[in-house]
Amino acid sequence: MMLSKIRIAAGALALALAGVSVPALSQDSEPDRVALAEQIVESAYPVEVREQMFMAVVDQMEAQTLQTVKSQMGLDADAIAVLERWQADVSREQRVILRKHIPMLIDAWAKSYATIFSKEELEDILAFVRTDTGKSFMLRSTDLLSEPAFAAANQAYMDEAMAVTFEHMPDLMDDLIAGHEEEQAGE
Repeated sequence: MMLSKIRIAAGALALALAGVSVPALSQDSEPDRVALAEQIVESAYPVEVREQMFMAVVDQMEAQTLQTVKSQMGLDADAIAVLERWQADVSREQRVILRKHIPMLIDAWAKSYATIFSKEELEDILAFVRTDTGKSFMLRSTDLLSEPAFAAANQAYMDEAMAVTFEHMPDLMDDLIAGHEEEQAGE
């Protein structure tokens, strides 16, 4: 029974941690909008702070997800230790992958800005991020995730949302097993 709970917890944690995505991009962004958006990203997120910024977001997301999984699974101390070791191992591997993808994510970020905002808006944003206040705002905007008031509100949301995931996990497992059994019977 405890092994089943650990498998469900590991699956839920993996699903939650894989939830980072990049918006779909339009291929018809005007070159001048793309150039402005690239300047915004370069000014707002200098190369030397990008990795730290991405890793800080991941750290906070992982910590909150792990807290939710531990609080909702009713695991004993040994199972929690196994789950924490597993999460740390997976996290180390995922960070290597994230480092490799940061340049592509940054490029997609700029392209997304060019798609979402008009040329005039991009010019205004660029003017703002070139100010001291703008630079500070952009660089520290990801700090919001670990600010206590936001972190507490987000933790409450995650606890409730993950409860739904755990509630429906047995149905998913049953459906997967049934599908596998049907596939095996058809061979």
